[in-house]
Amino acid sequence: MIKDFFIVTKFILSFAVSLSALFAYIMAKGDVGVDMLLATFSVLLVAMGVSTLNQVQEYKEDSKMERTKNRPIAAGRMSPKSGYIISAILIILSMVLIYTLLGLTGVNIFAFAFIWYNAMYTPLKKKSALAVVPGAILGVIPPAIGWLVAGGSLMDLDFIALGIYFFIWQVPHFWLLVMLFHGDYKDGGYPTAMRLFGQASLQRLTFVWLIFTIQAGVFLVSIFEPLTTSVVLSVIVGIFAFVSSLELLKEKFELSNARSVFWKINAAFLAIIIILSIDEYIKHQIL
Repeated sequence: MIKDFFIVTKFILSFAVSLSALFAYIMAKGDVGVDMLLATFSVLLVAMGVSTLNQVQEYKEDSKMERTKNRPIAAGRMSPKSGYIISAILIILSMVLIYTLLGLTGVNIFAFAFIWYNAMYTPLKKKSALAVVPGAILGVIPPAIGWLVAGGSLMDLDFIALGIYFFIWQVPHFWLLVMLFHGDYKDGGYPTAMRLFGQASLQRLTFVWLIFTIQAGVFLVSIFEPLTTSVVLSVIVGIFAFVSSLELLKEKFELSNARSVFWKINAAFLAIIIILSIDEYIKHQIL
């Protein structure tokens, strides 16, 4: 039962998502605090809640796909009703917690995340292979929470650069997954970018979005004006991401290789966030 709870809430993915709130807090404040942990936990709760509801919404499609057929609701180990109850409890708890941190502003942001993900993105991805683009807005919400709890404003140029980075990052991240699991998505009845563009075109488009992400990373680093060591590390990471992206331009690119590219570029783009977070913390301690 406990294992099914972690699966239905997509705990590992939800936890990874919540860390972007933690990093954004440090990048905004240059310090750590109890409210940072509470902000991160609130994002974890809402991410787990909307993920559970998503599995309730898609359990019929999940049951048709090899990758997801063993999820609790799809496999029949958990009823949709139980999924609704778990989702409701988690989302309500997240709303209460974020209210204590940000008041109605936080509640409105979480409500937007819930509506955008479960009422807009989830139905849309059954209709359009390009649903990932508006869906990428969701990637900006966790860092926005961390930034606001740290006392920053969403109008800060620093946050705008950070938000652009997270937004653009979502698209190639998802398209690499499409390359890996396009057969599953087809079995589930989802339109995919692979079917819309074809493999060769999707590889090129994903490469272009990866270049956009690298450019957004350059902009982000320049805005934060990090220490020399951090700049050097960021350049090295950027070169690594670019070289890894070049694999997509190979004529004989095997779709199985998308897994390697996926992990490399995600590791690189996450490394930039970690470098800048540590850099801001160090600068704050020095000053």
